[in-house]
Amino acid sequence: MGGFSNYRQSSILFEALSAQDAAVLRAMGRQVHYHVQALICEEGSDDQSMLLIETGRVEISLTSAQGRRSILAQLGPGDVVGEMAALDGKPRSADATAAGDVTGILLSRAQVQSFLRDHPKAALLVIQTLCERLRKTNTRLATQVLKDGPTRLAGLLQELFFDWGRQDSTGQVHLTEGFSQSDLGDMTGLTRETVNRHIRAWEGKGILRRDNGALVLLKPEKLAEAAGH
Repeated sequence: MGGFSNYRQSSILFEALSAQDAAVLRAMGRQVHYHVQALICEEGSDDQSMLLIETGRVEISLTSAQGRRSILAQLGPGDVVGEMAALDGKPRSADATAAGDVTGILLSRAQVQSFLRDHPKAALLVIQTLCERLRKTNTRLATQVLKDGPTRLAGLLQELFFDWGRQDSTGQVHLTEGFSQSDLGDMTGLTRETVNRHIRAWEGKGILRRDNGALVLLKPEKLAEAAGH
């Protein structure tokens, strides 16, 4: 699973930008704060702004006509929200909701386009970021179709521990964000009860444990096996 950081990795966009270019981009926008469960972007809306996340976690999701919610992505510090609408000017393709308190820099479409015109290298990085997001979405959709429930859930937990995990001195990895069993179900197409049953089974095998409701990974290699890796 590789190394674990104290938080998730930065996006390609800000990881590759020079410090000077990143500062220019941030200075163009305005500071914003969203409280937990605040709707940052709404599917179908004409809002064309782009949010640069500084702190907190943002869930990207779709809701079917039957009311079934599917979480497509979990974004954190260094990631961008709403870049598609900021680039093409079309309605939002999904909802973005603050999973906790979120702070960031909000930029208008005009500001984003002005920056990219003046910084062509950054424009290429935006394309890379969009391609990375599309690849992750395609992989998750393929996983939903081709793999069974336990395998999907194990693969998702691997991803969450890597992106949001903090490794302690004993080698155990603690999730730094609170993902409910309903959240895990919305990300894997499983019911809350099914998620709970699989987690209990992995607890019984010593792969995971719960610490005040938060998941802790004890045996990464066994979780990888459950994910089919």
